[in-house]
Amino acid sequence: MTILLKHQPWNAGGDPDASEREIEWNMWQRRLLPFQQLDVGTRVVLVSGGGPSAGVLTWEVEVLDVVKDRYDDHHHAARLIQKLGISKTAFLSTEYTTNAPTSGWLLSWTYRPVRRIMQPRSPEHRIGRNGWGAIDKLVVSGNGASGQGRLDDPLLRRKVELAAMALVRQWLIDQGHSRRSIRNTSAYHPYDYEVGPEQAPKLRVEVKGTLGGPGPVFVTAGEVRAAREDGIRTVLAITHDLELTLRADGTWTVHGGHLWLDDPWMPSDDALQATQFRYEPDYNP
Repeated sequence: MTILLKHQPWNAGGDPDASEREIEWNMWQRRLLPFQQLDVGTRVVLVSGGGPSAGVLTWEVEVLDVVKDRYDDHHHAARLIQKLGISKTAFLSTEYTTNAPTSGWLLSWTYRPVRRIMQPRSPEHRIGRNGWGAIDKLVVSGNGASGQGRLDDPLLRRKVELAAMALVRQWLIDQGHSRRSIRNTSAYHPYDYEVGPEQAPKLRVEVKGTLGGPGPVFVTAGEVRAAREDGIRTVLAITHDLELTLRADGTWTVHGGHLWLDDPWMPSDDALQATQFRYEPDYNP
């Protein structure tokens, strides 16, 4: 199997609706990529905007059903595509269908959105003039961006976090700390690792992972407060330039990354920029 790239469907009004099956079709005079490759279960990554190498990887979608066949005229194509749930009237009245070759090859497919990617497209993500491309595996990186971007999908976000945590844990071991002395405290404290005796820790580490290069990262009020007030040496460990890879079977992996350390981390007011405020309305004026 392969991963297909597709310019944002011409009939899409915005983000795919997770509760519905989306449908798209192409009508060509000859069979073009991915006439042979597109099948049920195929992963397609939608791309919006840009020219040959610009734009954004928007969504990973999975093909649910496919109809591909030769059509003699538009009415014949309408009968073929009705199997996917679109009415003859809706199909024939679409501007794309009206301007399509009188006869040729129909490639139609339905899909469901799997996850929102919203990361920069790289030059290796090539798309042909017909709006399609193919790749063995899709590598997503910061593509020259700096700092900690936003990953909307919780699975991708978690994978980046775990990869950053693993790299920092190995750094702590390389520094001579025993595995037993390194505690993962990310679930219940505003820092990710604590090192040393539980009653008298020697070191805390706050971990940040990003696909981008060195640049700004997001920190919480609790993380800042713990670094400033608890009197325990804290390190801010930023793992940057991580890469996400989507394989043809639909699995995502994370690899690469470089470690940068702010040691000790004592964030000053000048280095902090407010991006969000908590507002408490006075409901009883």
